[in-house]
Amino acid sequence: MHPERRLLVISYFSKIDGMACAQHIDDRLPYLRERGITPLMLTGVCGGRWPNMVQARVPSVAPSGIRFELRHLRRASRLVKLLTPIILLPLLPFYFIEKLIIDLDSQWSWFPLAIVRGWFLCRNYRPEAIYATGGPPSAHLVAACISRWCGIPWIAEFQDPLVHNDWQRSGRALRVFIWLERFICRRASAVVFLTDAAREKSTQRTGLGKRGWTVYPGADPANMPTVEYRKGECCHFSHFGSLGGSRNLKVFLEGLQLVFHDNPDLVKVVRLDIYGTCDRLSRELIAKFPYPGVISDFGRVPRAESLIAMKKSDVLLLIQNTEEFSSETIPSKTYEYLHSGRPVLGLVHNNAELQEMLRSLGHMAVAAASAMAVKEGIMGAYGMWRDEIKGGVLQISPYTVEAATDQIIGLVAAIHPAQI
Repeated sequence: MHPERRLLVISYFSKIDGMACAQHIDDRLPYLRERGITPLMLTGVCGGRWPNMVQARVPSVAPSGIRFELRHLRRASRLVKLLTPIILLPLLPFYFIEKLIIDLDSQWSWFPLAIVRGWFLCRNYRPEAIYATGGPPSAHLVAACISRWCGIPWIAEFQDPLVHNDWQRSGRALRVFIWLERFICRRASAVVFLTDAAREKSTQRTGLGKRGWTVYPGADPANMPTVEYRKGECCHFSHFGSLGGSRNLKVFLEGLQLVFHDNPDLVKVVRLDIYGTCDRLSRELIAKFPYPGVISDFGRVPRAESLIAMKKSDVLLLIQNTEEFSSETIPSKTYEYLHSGRPVLGLVHNNAELQEMLRSLGHMAVAAASAMAVKEGIMGAYGMWRDEIKGGVLQISPYTVEAATDQIIGLVAAIHPAQI
């Protein structure tokens, strides 16, 4: 009889509906268990509890972390909502002092208690490896300490680049993250990136070498609802996910206005549906759009409902940030889009990897910063809808959660030869 295989999974965010960095690891857990690997979960307190699974939920200790977690938890608990002002008021002076001295993300102080709880998990359950992902980079600091103390190999997965040229925090914080990236790339048994570009640039900065790997996270086609698409009287472009910063509607709406200027009849036919959160800029752009009735804002909806709406959409709209680090990232929503069976119009910014991914599967990619390019993309997508171009154009996406999980398991075997 083979001994039970266990993997310590460290992720601050987990079991949170609709949050990309939580969904990223949550979707992999069933596949780990199917393959005989029992996950031991070390998470923050913002997400729920996993049934029938060993899980340690650990709070942050600094004022910024306590504030973040209380503001998150009060959405689900009336008692927490009532107690939050009472707890936060005395912490306010210390919060401002912390921000002056330590200009890091709110989850940085999660690591002290997480290290202790993770050490106990390893002592009691003896996992064969540690898999840290995120999200907040404190997960990797936790993994580094536990790995060293317990002598367990460690896989670090960067969901977003730790260091990039669009840095907006202080220079002091940048120096911390530069050190942390080098520390992780020097100590981890394997480092996983979500794009080739991110892996290559990190390797140039840190000398990571052959311990760097690219794993596209994918999506689970089994999660897609069995909803039949039916063409309606209007062509609906649908955007799913958050809009904020340079990922906004500005260029798309400029391109749409150019379409309407040249083709006035399309004002009655083309529609834009928004599912998800909008920042102030996007809301202002929607309010100022000169063609009333074209845009519908449905707000944030549960993941299950968004998948149904996705499969009913005529064209799925993907918008990248127009910042330099976009060349190293692929929006997580991309992978669900590719399994929806609907055409995708991607507004892509300096990202040959994402552009090739979309076009190779029969979708469209245009320059995210060019209103004229967006106009051509809208007209091309509208033409496909009008002419009912179907089978043979869109290819089945190979980017699945199952494939990504198998790659991670392969890395576990590579760094823990006894399991090969």
